[in-house]
Amino acid sequence: MLLNTRRRAIGLILASAAAFRLPRASAKPAECFGTQQVSPWVAIASNTQAGAKLGQVAFLDPSHCDLHVEVQVSSSFEGKLVVYGDPDKTPLPKKFLIQSDNRLMVRTSTGTVAIDEPLCGVCTDIHDDKVSIILPLACKPLFESEREIEMAIKLGSKEECRFKLNCDALRKAIDWAVSQRDILEKGFEDEQCTPPKGCFITTACCEVLGLPDTCFELRALRRYRDEILAGTPDGQAAIALYYALAPALLNALEEKKRAEILRDLYVRFILPSAIAAHLGFDGLAFKLYQSMMQELSAHASPQSSRHSALVAV
Repeated sequence: MLLNTRRRAIGLILASAAAFRLPRASAKPAECFGTQQVSPWVAIASNTQAGAKLGQVAFLDPSHCDLHVEVQVSSSFEGKLVVYGDPDKTPLPKKFLIQSDNRLMVRTSTGTVAIDEPLCGVCTDIHDDKVSIILPLACKPLFESEREIEMAIKLGSKEECRFKLNCDALRKAIDWAVSQRDILEKGFEDEQCTPPKGCFITTACCEVLGLPDTCFELRALRRYRDEILAGTPDGQAAIALYYALAPALLNALEEKKRAEILRDLYVRFILPSAIAAHLGFDGLAFKLYQSMMQELSAHASPQSSRHSALVAV
């Protein structure tokens, strides 16, 4: 029954949309990617970019922090926080953006307050439940010299959401990413880069339904990955991190519920994302991908899900 529904959905949607299908960007050459775990950071490199990402910070007292925060740092040690709120508890971004008593604080390893500024001094990528906060330039020397720093997000009168960042490990991750970028750049120039064949989660979902490797969903999402996502720095980072962590998430699924979970992911995310990508709705395709990874993380073991926040690079 599910397969019949799939056929009808693909046929009806593609047929009705054929008259106004959006133009696609021209194909770009395959990018080179590489990742390396430098716990707790993930070093990410491509032939053009280098940096490190902490997919989900561990708050020192998570009982009163209804936020999800990830940290991204470039090879120049410029960084940003990506903050996600719970729409039912800590909605973003309206009050988040306008309240002057929302603060970002950074303390050195000795406890000295190095930064105390409005939280949203420079905010970008503002959505209903997400905002990116460009870190002050004063963070750069701290990343470069401190052993560890503590950051705190203060929302009005609430207690601080505090978390520590291991700067020693960050520097090691950046060093690896920079050296790997140089290697990948040469590989790209020599045309030795080929896009990875596997789409681990998508393939697993399609296999559960008995769909072949040449099915519409896999072809559409591979094309989107290689021709659209790989053409942007953020997309490159998303691809690299996906291939580093997706297998672990799949392996962490409870065996008894694996097939049920994968079928649910297919219906809610894989098929809609493939159709969106095929029609040129690239933003929607990526939003569905982000939601799928969050959903899969919720089903994974705590150890795997700690590293699994692939959302919104």
